[in-house]
Amino acid sequence: MNIELPIFEQQLKVETQKYLFNGVQWASWLSIFLACVIIVNDVAKTAHLIVASQTILFVFPVFIVTILGLLAAKIIGEKKSNQTILITFAGILTLSWVYAVLSLLPYLDALDLETGGATLSGVESLIDILVLTFAIALFPHRGLMLTTVSLFIMIGMVVRIVELPGHLLFPLTKYLCLLVIVISAQKVLYSWFKKAILRDVEKQQLVKQFRRMALIDGLTGLSNRRHFDEILAQEIRVSERNRHPLSLILLDVDFFKRLNDKLGHQVGDDCLMALGRILSEIASRPRDLAARYGGEEFVLILPNTDTAGAETVAAKLKQALREAKIPNPDSDVSQYVTVSQGICQWQALESSDDYLARADSYLYKAKHGGRDTYYSDAAIL
Repeated sequence: MNIELPIFEQQLKVETQKYLFNGVQWASWLSIFLACVIIVNDVAKTAHLIVASQTILFVFPVFIVTILGLLAAKIIGEKKSNQTILITFAGILTLSWVYAVLSLLPYLDALDLETGGATLSGVESLIDILVLTFAIALFPHRGLMLTTVSLFIMIGMVVRIVELPGHLLFPLTKYLCLLVIVISAQKVLYSWFKKAILRDVEKQQLVKQFRRMALIDGLTGLSNRRHFDEILAQEIRVSERNRHPLSLILLDVDFFKRLNDKLGHQVGDDCLMALGRILSEIASRPRDLAARYGGEEFVLILPNTDTAGAETVAAKLKQALREAKIPNPDSDVSQYVTVSQGICQWQALESSDDYLARADSYLYKAKHGGRDTYYSDAAIL
């Protein structure tokens, strides 16, 4: 099934924003957890409250940014958020972590005396976790993800070079390997992401197509009987609730069988399609409905329309058919296609079946009253 490019691109944009919204929230909650782990770890490993208070001071911006971001997400919501806001927040969260990591560096030597040299590996582990976190949270937005992840990887490389200046090969190799892994993984994941969205769009298009096939008459393009029944029941409920008038026009092509027998079924089908186009133009208001009732019978639902208004519509249809000049050489009333119409306005407590039966009785009177005319609640015209 071919998908229109604008539809897919629009859905891709929507799904990317949804993922970023949820991904940034997840990164925020994980940031709070990591900040708490850092504080608890330092308190557990050192006996100095001064060191612990300094650590709290370093990660305090992370707490502030994440809490404010989560509150903003709760207030704004996913639907009102946009990529600019999400990218800005992700950038601020990244900078708060950069500040926390860089602030810890001057204390590495002092902390190593307390922890036996374990702090450097701890900071590197934190950076690796941040790389993984932001790679997952931001992967649909390639530019933002690579910028953030590259920054963390570079900081990790610099930390190791500063602390262990005699070992340059390992941090450089690690930096390049992590960057290649992240770039290739993002490419693969984003490809799967796009394919999943494409399948979802295809599924939605198929559902719409199947629904259209279930509700639309294949020949005329008008609503079919099933759709008509649903809309009529719905409009009756609306009229019951609001006491607004609801009118119905049931119409039948005069001498259609003769046209089929004389000119063939293809000409008959062309006649019905032409009538369908005319009815679509006649039923032009948003809630008006033109439907193929069955065979050569059609029906119009006219909400907020009384009998007089429906008669005006019927007269417009007669005039439109005269102007269309669809041939019907075996008709007894005209050389062109005409219709007989039954018009009635819905009455309180009347069921849809009774309503249709009344319209059908008026149509019967119009057909036996000379055809090419309409009969209504008022009189034959």
